Amino acid sequence: MTVTLRQVAAEAGVSPGTASRALHGHPQVSVNCVAKVRAVAERLGYVPLRDRSGRSRAQPLEGKRIAIAMIGIDRTLASLPVVAEAIHGAEDALAEAGAHPMLVSMADPAEPPRSLRRLKFDGILAKAALQGRIMEAIGNRLRALLGDTPLVWMLGRPAGAPGDVVDPDDATVGRFAAEALLEKGHRKVAVVNPKADHAMFMIRCAAFRRTIEAEGGTVVEHHPPAGRPVSFPLQPVMEVARVQPLVDQIVEGGRRTRSSQRPTAIFCPADSIAALVYRALAQRGLLPGRDIALVSCNHERTLVAGLWPTLATSDVHPQRIGRLAVEQLARRIAGQFAGVAVQITVPPTFVPGGSLGRVLRRGSS
Repeated sequence: MTVTLRQVAAEAGVSPGTASRALHGHPQVSVNCVAKVRAVAERLGYVPLRDRSGRSRAQPLEGKRIAIAMIGIDRTLASLPVVAEAIHGAEDALAEAGAHPMLVSMADPAEPPRSLRRLKFDGILAKAALQGRIMEAIGNRLRALLGDTPLVWMLGRPAGAPGDVVDPDDATVGRFAAEALLEKGHRKVAVVNPKADHAMFMIRCAAFRRTIEAEGGTVVEHHPPAGRPVSFPLQPVMEVARVQPLVDQIVEGGRRTRSSQRPTAIFCPADSIAALVYRALAQRGLLPGRDIALVSCNHERTLVAGLWPTLATSDVHPQRIGRLAVEQLARRIAGQFAGVAVQITVPPTFVPGGSLGRVLRRGSS
C-alpha cells in the first residue's frame, strides 16, 4: 500500500504543508522538525510522487504559492465531507509537488480578504457557491484576480466564471441512481431537493428524470417554494425541518392516491440531504428500504456511516478531483491550453446499499 504525505504528516504531528517543506529542506522549517519528519518518512517507506514516476507531473508548482479559495460559502458547508475531501486531495498533491498552499476563506465574495490582496499567488484552486448569481456578487478586485491568475475550480464552476474546472460526472451520477431504482422495479419516484437552484443538483436531477421517464416511469420533484434571493455565504441544509415538509408531501400525497400512483422510491441529490430524509421518514414511522426505497449521491462516509439500512449512493471521488485540479493548475502555470477553458469530469462509482430494498413485485410500482 502506498504511503501518502498526509500519513507522514499525521505520524509526525505536523500539517501536510509543513511535512512537504521539511522534506524539501525549506529554510523556514526548524532543524528538529526536518529531522523528525524525515525520520518518519523513512520509517514508513514514504516515496515522493516525483520519485514514483521518475519525474513530477506537477513540477511547475515547485516553490509556488497557491491559494485554495472558498468563495461565498460558509465554513460549515466547506466542512461537508465531499468538499473537505476535495480540499485534502488538493493539499496532498500540492505538498507533494513542493508548492506552498494557503487556505483562504471568502465568505463575502464582494471583497477578497487582505491576505489575498497582499500576497502574490501563482495560482488559485477554488470552490464556490453553486446557488445564486455568485459572479454578480463578486467585487471588482476579486474578479480581476480570478481573471489574471491561473485558476481551476473544484466541484463545479459558477456560471460565467473564467478558468478550468474538475467536476464529478453529475449526469452519470443521476443516471446511476435512476438505473438502480429501475432495476428494483420502481417506476413512480419522488425527488427531495431543498436546493432546487443548485447547479450541480440540477444536472443530477435532470439526468435522473430523463432515465426514469425513458423507461416509462414518472418523477415528481419536491422542493421549497421560491423565496428570497440567495445571499452569501451559503450554508448547508443541516436541519431536518428543511426536508420534513417535503417528505410529508410525499407521504400524505401517497395516502390520498391509488396505490398504483404512489411513489415507491425517493432520490436525493446529495448524502447530506438523504441523511435528513432518513430522520424525516422516521418521524412518520417509515424506514428506507422497507417502506420506501431511497438512493442518493456523493458517498460521504462520515455522514452516512451511522445510517441503517446502509445508504445506496454514488462515490464521486472528491480526493481524486482535488488531485486532478492540482495537475490541471500545474499545466496552466506551465502555459498549456492558452485561451481554452478546460473541463475534466471524474466518473462516479455506484455503491449499493440496503436503502434500495427488495425487488418490487410486478404491478406494485
